[in-house]
Amino acid sequence: MRNALLSLVALISAMPVMQAQFISLDNAHKVAAPMSTQEMTGEEIIPYQPLTAQNVGDIDHLQLRELVIQRQIIGLTQYDLQSNYSVDDRVFSSAGGVSAGWIQSLETSPFSDRGTGYNHKAAGIDSDWGEIPYDRIEDVRIGWPSLGHLENGSEFALSHGSTGGLVFATRDDIGGDAPWSTTTLPALSAEDGTDIWHLWPRATVGGADGNSIHAICITAPAGNGGVLYNGQDGALVYMRSTDGGANWDMQTFAELDTASFAGGFVADAYGIHASGETVAFAAFNGFDDSFVMISNDNGETWSYEVMVDFPVDNYIMDSGALLDTALADDIDTEGNGMFFNTDRSGDVLVDNAGGVHVFYGAMFYADSDTTDGNTSYYPFTNGLEYWRPSMGPDSSMTIAYAYDIDESGTLDYEDEIAGYFVGISSQASAGLVEETNTIVVAYSALMENFSTGVQNYRHCYVVHSTDLGETWNSESACDVTPDLDFDLIEAVYPCIPSRIQAGELNMTFQRDFEPGLHVRGDEDPIDINDIVGLTMNVEDLDDCADVDFEDYVAVGEIAEVGFGLFPNPADAVVEIVLDELLLGAEVRIRDMSGRLVRQTQVQGKLARMDVSALTPGIYTVEVSGSGARSIERLSIR
Repeated sequence: MRNALLSLVALISAMPVMQAQFISLDNAHKVAAPMSTQEMTGEEIIPYQPLTAQNVGDIDHLQLRELVIQRQIIGLTQYDLQSNYSVDDRVFSSAGGVSAGWIQSLETSPFSDRGTGYNHKAAGIDSDWGEIPYDRIEDVRIGWPSLGHLENGSEFALSHGSTGGLVFATRDDIGGDAPWSTTTLPALSAEDGTDIWHLWPRATVGGADGNSIHAICITAPAGNGGVLYNGQDGALVYMRSTDGGANWDMQTFAELDTASFAGGFVADAYGIHASGETVAFAAFNGFDDSFVMISNDNGETWSYEVMVDFPVDNYIMDSGALLDTALADDIDTEGNGMFFNTDRSGDVLVDNAGGVHVFYGAMFYADSDTTDGNTSYYPFTNGLEYWRPSMGPDSSMTIAYAYDIDESGTLDYEDEIAGYFVGISSQASAGLVEETNTIVVAYSALMENFSTGVQNYRHCYVVHSTDLGETWNSESACDVTPDLDFDLIEAVYPCIPSRIQAGELNMTFQRDFEPGLHVRGDEDPIDINDIVGLTMNVEDLDDCADVDFEDYVAVGEIAEVGFGLFPNPADAVVEIVLDELLLGAEVRIRDMSGRLVRQTQVQGKLARMDVSALTPGIYTVEVSGSGARSIERLSIR
């Protein structure tokens, strides 16, 4: 049972509902930016930059909804790159409840404690998530976990380690207290006999008995310390276990060899899902064909389907082939050809009848400079695309987008955009409500009305279809992360389960107060990022009138933050101003390794703690008392 429940009701219900419309990439935003030249594995050393300030601003949110959302902080991390492109499947729902995972590190670079942060909630709309974890589930350093529940009652997380094959963590008690066991799976071998490094996996559960695990990953590219495999710099590898992870087989595909994909594949630019005997994985490319591989016999045989037919086969960077504007889909402000494809971030979903549904962010690319050893993308490209095999190549449907919130007819953004290297409506995560065949897609979109003055923030939206993809509520998608009580926030990496149980939609996302990342792209100063869990009823997604949030920080905690820290950042003394509900509370300050560095008991509503001897960086302040507990971040300068 939850304790001290407080409900926050947004006082905006009298405002009119906005009529949204899709606005594509306008001429003002047809400006190319350099594409990332190297994806992150997590082994990189990131220069330490402490957080020194946070942006503040007025709230003016015009998109409204009639929706009750249970919101709870379920985890924390300082390693804020959850994916280079596509969002992994890290929320899994079954009769055993809902499990959520994320890349977690509470240390600064090199993030030696990095692993899978894990939390669980029992099935049921009124159930709470567990305590915020401070330890990873693995006994080795890992990254990029995928979660799954098997019919045999076990659960797993499949990740990559620092070398060799993938890391498989499992236990026999879904959401329980059983310990996790960790093993390293067999690896492919290079020509000299050394193990190939397997990176950036994606995993799903299928099979007639629900105990088959299907996974894809790529071999480490040379830029990440790898070697060529079968002539490819990043070969796509399929792995399968039909016995719950005890034994594995691996294969590559003739359709995906150097004859069609000489340059190999890109980190995180793919997704996989299975339902029963049907397995499908999609590759979301930039300068090659984007496609889907489908198996109807649990991974024994496969067919190849093209989603986006890139106009130049086996394109070689800086070759000049894309200078031919007659091949282009559009022309930018400099007269360069723009070529349409996916933004390398997408998801795939198999429905109960074996139908395959694919979602991806739209993107335009260019390679107009044949001497710079790089390509370009158009970061303000708008549109979340939907595709299924019956549509054929180059025939997707735009189902969601970033919205013209002020109804000016243009998308009015700051000139600088946070560096996720995806479109402004992207990071799709798809799930199916089995009872009604409703498809739900969560995604992250750039917000017109929230910015730091330099960059715009992103929020997470939910769009859905009640007829298996024929029609969508595109003009009334729900912003499920509105700035009602948290000032300006960045909400990215939304993740929902591929199967939504009993109409209960659970979603996680990563939240902080600065657009962009520390680990990649902007390389912002380091900060603690919240992993937030949302729970809502799918049937409530149809209406947009007002917002009612039920806030939790963890099990047994009060609904809103029960104390304030002043100043924050601090350099000498910090004042802790307590809520009346927390009189006589214990105050504990911990560093990012979880080590207790300060502790006191408060007898009044105000406590002062000397922090002058603490090393500059990020700490957590925990206040507990009267059966409640709250956690806030504290920056020491």
